[in-house]
Amino acid sequence: MENFNYPEQIERASLDLAGVQREAATLRERLAEIEAILTLEIINAKTPEGKPLYSNEAARNAELIRRLKDNEDAVEIKRMLERADERRAGLLAHVERSRGEFKLFLLDRQAEITAHGAPHLS
Repeated sequence: MENFNYPEQIERASLDLAGVQREAATLRERLAEIEAILTLEIINAKTPEGKPLYSNEAARNAELIRRLKDNEDAVEIKRMLERADERRAGLLAHVERSRGEFKLFLLDRQAEITAHGAPHLS
């Protein structure tokens, strides 16, 4: 098993993982902005008499959930977050698997060296 490119594979996957995490963070910020805008709209909503339309926390939370489901941008961002989370999980698994394989590779090499003696460099 002569494979010395494990460090490069691990580095590449780790960089991809960092990129996906940055992407997810940006998406979460965008979703939080949408939630903030909708929350302000809900808080400021009034009846024709000028009273709050959503007078308690439970009613405001329920309305926020309903509006988020109806907001195309929020729905798309949630889909994109799900895909980013799936990619993140796959990359994380790849990094961990590559690290494990690299450790096994190193152990095999160490066993070979121990069994056959250190190579003579002349």
